[in-house]
Amino acid sequence: MGLHKPIAYLNKLIKQTLVIVDGMNGDLNFEEGGNLVQMNRIIAGKDPVLIDAYAAQLIGFGIEEVPYIAMAEDIGVGTTDLANADIVELNKDKGSRKIKPSRRVAQLSKHIIEDAACSACYGSLIHALERLHEKNLLNQLKEKLYIGQNFKNKRHDGLGIGTCTSGFDRCVKGCPPKARDIVEYLERYI
Repeated sequence: MGLHKPIAYLNKLIKQTLVIVDGMNGDLNFEEGGNLVQMNRIIAGKDPVLIDAYAAQLIGFGIEEVPYIAMAEDIGVGTTDLANADIVELNKDKGSRKIKPSRRVAQLSKHIIEDAACSACYGSLIHALERLHEKNLLNQLKEKLYIGQNFKNKRHDGLGIGTCTSGFDRCVKGCPPKARDIVEYLERYI
């Protein structure tokens, strides 16, 4: 829609010393709301490009899918080098979800077997499932995905999401895993 270039250049013109992203309750697919996904995260940093690259992956997008991020990096605003970034998560969410799911989130949750999942992990999975839907791959998912703290130290032949399911035969590691990592894993599996 022509906004990517102005966003990149606006970041070049306006120097930020601190960038804060409210990731407490985001929307699944529309920034004005309607399909809330509780993630209970606040992200802060000094590099706006790195913060946006990190946030994009948290909700299941590759950096290449958000054009202004690469544009901003190309004009010297910051870096997308997440592999060499020093990222520290200060709030490990141990709480449960409190938001009543929208119809869309409820539809996506039909692919999940959940037992005491924290909202950040569950939110990443919901975003990942929506990204798979957008790629017309979700209907190829043939089994349920397991997620939750009550799967810790349990063996299972299913597919688990998050460190709590590390005893499963197949598992996407992370506490919480980024939605992008879940998408990439499931794309290989499907």
